[in-house]
Amino acid sequence: MPRYKAVCALLLAMVSLTSYSFAQTAPAPGANTAPSGKSAVFVRSVTFQQTKLGGQVNPWNRMQVEIQANTVPEAKPTAGAEASKLSNKKWVDKVKVTVTQIYKTASAKPEEWNYYRSTATVLTIEVNQPRSVLFYLPGDVVKRDNLKKEPDYYYVQLEVAGNEEPLFDARGLVLADQKWALHKDLQAKAKFDPAKDAADRGVVTTPGILRPQYLVLYSDSPVVPPSPEFIREDVPTR
Repeated sequence: MPRYKAVCALLLAMVSLTSYSFAQTAPAPGANTAPSGKSAVFVRSVTFQQTKLGGQVNPWNRMQVEIQANTVPEAKPTAGAEASKLSNKKWVDKVKVTVTQIYKTASAKPEEWNYYRSTATVLTIEVNQPRSVLFYLPGDVVKRDNLKKEPDYYYVQLEVAGNEEPLFDARGLVLADQKWALHKDLQAKAKFDPAKDAADRGVVTTPGILRPQYLVLYSDSPVVPPSPEFIREDVPTR
């Protein structure tokens, strides 16, 4: 009997130790395991305007995307890297901004609508200091295709150092700080995905038409908001 009691006591101790270890490593139910719950970079606002550029005859369409950095993604230490560079939390580098515009036509078929896409990569942006990235549709295209000032649908995709910033949560709903990156009718993943699929096919026929601001040679007559510096990519984006 004493031996039986000793074995039972040993088993009970092992079970207690295992349970304690699990409690130390497993998150509490409902705990948020994300570092901050916020996007590293997010879209603050999107606005559209028709503007005269230089001596051009027809007004161009301008899309203004205001972005802001929240945090700096954690970087893995590399051989020879200085500690000061790794601990710099005031700037976010290589922010890629990709915009897609969708204009309906007289046709009810999405494959016959007008799709335009362009990309600009921001060299660096200071945390909590909003900057605007501008994109332009040439005036002659606006007149030829009978385009309104604002597209029927649009969306903005962001990447930081090659990592795409999510637009939706696990339920397929737009993240709170990215709602301005999407047209109001595309703020659910179930509606966004078909629009993106159609756009991915449609922009193949219109490369280079929608342009980032550094590829526009003419001055914009209205006051242009402060913009960041860019990494030049003088090639069309598909």
